[in-house]
Parts: sequence; structure tokens; C-alpha cells
Amino acid sequence: MATTSYLEEAAGGMVTAAAFDDDDAAVSAVTLLRESGVREQDISVIARDRHRAERVAGGRAWLPLKGWSGIMARLARALNGGLPKDVRRRYDKALREGKIVVAVAAGTQPPDTIAVLLAQARGDVVETWWQRPTMLFAPPELAGPF
Repeated sequence: MATTSYLEEAAGGMVTAAAFDDDDAAVSAVTLLRESGVREQDISVIARDRHRAERVAGGRAWLPLKGWSGIMARLARALNGGLPKDVRRRYDKALREGKIVVAVAAGTQPPDTIAVLLAQARGDVVETWWQRPTMLFAPPELAGPF
């Protein structure tokens, strides 16, 4: 049983992500995930340009640190732009090349199903890992119902 990684108080959870060459492919991935029952708060869109990530998310996904406040959120923004070490390690090169990364917390779908959906939407560098609690997904008060 996977726990949802966007819960700050939780132990963490499984995350699956993929890099996309263009905006249309990333939008298709977000749409496919939503149509497959993945909740918007379980999807995070990451790009070097935050406005580009917002356009791709289009209100159907989250952005790193969206909805988070307080000293920890300010510190995360200042130190690493809100990206967890695991995401930076896996996707830093793709982000520098202008790709968009779509990360998904395995909550309503198993990680292997999410990986297939991301690959189906033309994602590359599809990876799954255990993510410690992070500000990559929605804050607990916005993530319900549980």
C-alpha cells in the first residue's frame, strides 16, 4: 500500500515522473492522468520557466510549492526552487535542456500504471522512487479528502 507523498506528516510515498520534449506532450500526459483517475493534487508540473509550467498545468495539476506557506516554503524556494533532491538528481539535465517534467504521487493509481501512462504520452526518462515528504505536491489541508 502506497502512502501519498504530498502529506507533510506522512512517511512519504512512491512518485513516478517523466520528462517531455514539448508542451503538447506534457499537456497530453496531464490530461491522460486526470482521465485515468489521478487527482490534480497528485500531479506536479516542473519546468525551468514557472509560467510555462503554469500553462501546461492549466489548473489540472500543481506546481512545486503551490499553496505552501511559512518559513519552510520560503527556505525551499531560496535554496533549490522547491525541487526535492531526488527530482533534481534525476531530471536536472532534462530541465536544463528545456524539457518539462510531470511528477505524480502514487495515491489513486499504482506507480507502474502511472509509468505506463507517462510513457504512453511520449514521456522519456520515466522513473519511480520513494520520495520523502516534500512540498512538490499539494499541502495537506488542500489535498483531501482522505
